[in-house]
Amino acid sequence: MVSKVLSLAWQDLMYTLRVGLHSTVAKNAASLYIIQSANYLLPLITVPYLVRALGPSEYGLVAFGQGLIAYFTIFSDYGFALSATRKISLERGDPRSVSRTATNVWASKALLAVAGFILLLTAIISIPKLHETSILFIILYGIVIGNVLFPTWLFQGMEKMLAISVINLVMQFLIMIGIFTLVHNPEDYIIYAGLISSGSILSGLVGLILALSMFKVQPVIPSINDILETLKDGWMLFLSVASLSLYSAGNALILGLLTNTTVVGYYIVAERIVKAIIVLTRPISSAAYPKFSKLSIDSRALAVKWGQRLTFFLGSIGLIISIAVILGAPTIIRIFLGSEFGPSIMVMRILAIWIFIDAVTSTWGIQIMLTFKYDRAFFAISLVAGAINIILALLFVPTWKEIGMALSVILACVFVAIAQITILWTKGFNVLMGQYREN
Repeated sequence: MVSKVLSLAWQDLMYTLRVGLHSTVAKNAASLYIIQSANYLLPLITVPYLVRALGPSEYGLVAFGQGLIAYFTIFSDYGFALSATRKISLERGDPRSVSRTATNVWASKALLAVAGFILLLTAIISIPKLHETSILFIILYGIVIGNVLFPTWLFQGMEKMLAISVINLVMQFLIMIGIFTLVHNPEDYIIYAGLISSGSILSGLVGLILALSMFKVQPVIPSINDILETLKDGWMLFLSVASLSLYSAGNALILGLLTNTTVVGYYIVAERIVKAIIVLTRPISSAAYPKFSKLSIDSRALAVKWGQRLTFFLGSIGLIISIAVILGAPTIIRIFLGSEFGPSIMVMRILAIWIFIDAVTSTWGIQIMLTFKYDRAFFAISLVAGAINIILALLFVPTWKEIGMALSVILACVFVAIAQITILWTKGFNVLMGQYREN
């Protein structure tokens, strides 16, 4: 029985590869690989230099600031990366509707960014630990501005990703040159933060101009009702993404508040390497999202069948890479970062499990749960996982520091996988067998 299941899975995998390589999804996935490489792999090239120039403490301080700003980025993004993409993918044959949706999303994101900046200033004034390095957080808020401007959701919904791949590559390359040219010692951590922020803003401006030109978007003045409706449409997805961030985006912030910036440095370098590796599976899942949105309307049975194929394909890749990272962590850390970052080895080994789990949960959560509008269930899972991460971090980090943070993240991820497959089973989706049953 087991051999039969494996045989069928292998046949499906080969079929998926043959069909997929000639599809729009494959082309968009290739573009997304370039984007994700620019966002994660190019900055990773500078890490060996930065950790030596800045040291664990100052490098960890900037990471602490990025962890704080990540929450404001998520707040301003408001789940539009999924809700707006879903809507644009269905409207792309109607330029007027696309223009209206795009304008509403930009306006909503801008208002959220302003509200976020007010919240940041309030936090800086109220919390002594933030007040000490307030200029760093204000500079890094440029990341939020760049995110507001850059319409990745529009390009993804229209399935035109190549142009912004080029933008990201160029901007990250310029930032890399700036780092090697201007950052030389621990006192230059502000310059490093400024390069990150200015690159984000410039990239956002170029992306905005290009989107207006490519898609003939005609900006309109949005009404309050339009903005409220846009916010309402993305509400559950925002809560889900915000909840997910509790165990994916803000771990440096949690560590910084509970320990010190040196511990943050030990943890964050391992996390960033693992996240960079995750880009090997994420783009395929992201590029497939518009297709699954259409399949959710046409055929549930076909959607879950393709969900199974994607699960086995991405899961196989993720498992192989996870094992390789676990075995190779000492060599990676020693060559890449130096003996000073020895504590990062065990962190990387623990977080390597994340690669495999993310490969399968991104398929179950995004391609199945969200495309079939199980937003509330997705949110509930994410919220509980985020709570698990924070509670475990409060218990583990004071004793085990960076190791405790890594364990908290993985246990939260395991919960997500178990909860997703259980919920889908109750809804009639057997994603492992590729079968759907009417309830």
